[in-house]
Amino acid sequence: MSSRLAPGLLLAAPPLADPNFERAVILLSAHGPEGAFGWVLNGQKSMSFSELLAQAELAPSGRKIAGVTRIGGPVSQEQVWLLYPGGVLPSELEGQLEVSPGIMASASRKVLEAIANGTVPPGLIALLGYAGWGPWQLENEIKSGSWLPTDVTPEVVFETKPDELWARAYQRVGASPMAFTSRTVGSA
Repeated sequence: MSSRLAPGLLLAAPPLADPNFERAVILLSAHGPEGAFGWVLNGQKSMSFSELLAQAELAPSGRKIAGVTRIGGPVSQEQVWLLYPGGVLPSELEGQLEVSPGIMASASRKVLEAIANGTVPPGLIALLGYAGWGPWQLENEIKSGSWLPTDVTPEVVFETKPDELWARAYQRVGASPMAFTSRTVGSA
């Protein structure tokens, strides 16, 4: 579902009291009356992409596939999500969702199998879990200064190193992270 927030990015404002989202950049995929849904793009490393394929019993014998799997959010971390540029996998492959022009997502095993047995999309992001908000929860967090919503482009998602993403996203909007919070370090 599309709204004024999704698709878009959410930039965590410091200091965010939740360690799951410290310096997080979230690709927000859906937002509406039922809540919001997205993925932490720069979450903690979990395992290599090859290890993920081995755990899913999809690792082609002896083939090492570059890439890492990161924590995509605190909800359902047993679920694997793949983010990749649009137009790199056949459109008839079931289970693909266009998040935004040029940004695709999938939690489909068929898509994971296609990647394991074919060409790895450039910029592939593998994530465990997702971030979710109940009705009005995200809006209230934005009002309290926890998040800065901004637009999203494929270049930001796929061409920025995860450890540089938070600072670069703030630079992109022409702001300092401290400008978007009224709280001071040490306050609740």
